Amino acid sequence: MDVLAKTAEGLLINIEVQVVNKYNLDQRILYYWGRVYCGQLTSGDVFNKLKKTISIVLLAFNWFKDSRYHRSFHLKDDETGDIFTDLLEVHILEINKIKLIDRKPKDNLEAWMVYFNNLEGKEMEAIAMENAAIKKALTIEEMFWQSEKERRFYELREKAILEERSAIVEARAEGRVEKAQETICKFMWKRFGVDPNEIKLKVKQMTSLEILDCLMEELFTAGTLEEAQAIIHKYEPQ
Repeated sequence: MDVLAKTAEGLLINIEVQVVNKYNLDQRILYYWGRVYCGQLTSGDVFNKLKKTISIVLLAFNWFKDSRYHRSFHLKDDETGDIFTDLLEVHILEINKIKLIDRKPKDNLEAWMVYFNNLEGKEMEAIAMENAAIKKALTIEEMFWQSEKERRFYELREKAILEERSAIVEARAEGRVEKAQETICKFMWKRFGVDPNEIKLKVKQMTSLEILDCLMEELFTAGTLEEAQAIIHKYEPQ
C-alpha cells in the first residue's frame, strides 16, 4: 500500500498507485483491502469494531477497455441490486484516460486526475487557482524540487524502484523464483545498505512468486530499514 488514511469517523482509506500492469490487479486490490479491513481487529475484539474500508487505486495504465476513467465497486445482490454491506468500497482511477477529455475539469476528481498527469503551464495554473488543495500540492511540490538533497534522494529511489520493478516483472514472465529472490536482496542492499547475505536465508524460504511480488511492492513503501525488516518478517513462513 502507498497511503493509509483514517477519517474522523473512523473510515479507513487505502490509496495505492500502480505504475506497472502485473496482470493480477483484481487479486492484489482485494488482498490489500482485506489486510487493511482485517487489521482493525486484534485478539479478543468483536466484529462491530470493524469500520468501512475504501480502496482507491490510481493506475498509470489502462485496465478496462472503454473510456471511463473512474469506476466504483460495492457488494450487491446480483438480481435486485440491494447492497449487502457498505463496508467494502473500491475505486479505480485510470489516469491516462483523462487525457481523452477535451475540456476543462468539471469537478474536483477530474482536476486531481489532470494534476496526476503532470500537466504544466497556464492550464494547470488556472486549475490551481480554482482548487485550493491542488494549489497547496503544487506549492509543496515546488518546494520539494528546490531542495537538491531531497530531489537527488527521490531520483535515486525512483531509479532503484524502476530497475527492481522491471526485474520482478521479468522474473514473473520467466516464472523464476530465484530471480525474484535475488532482486529483493539487491533492492535491500541498494536502498538500505543491507548485506544481501543477511536476508538471503529469509528470502529463500519464500518460494511463491505471488508472495515475493507482494513483498517487493510493500518494500517500495518502506521509509526506514526497520520498516523494511518488519515487512520481510511478516512474509516469512511461520
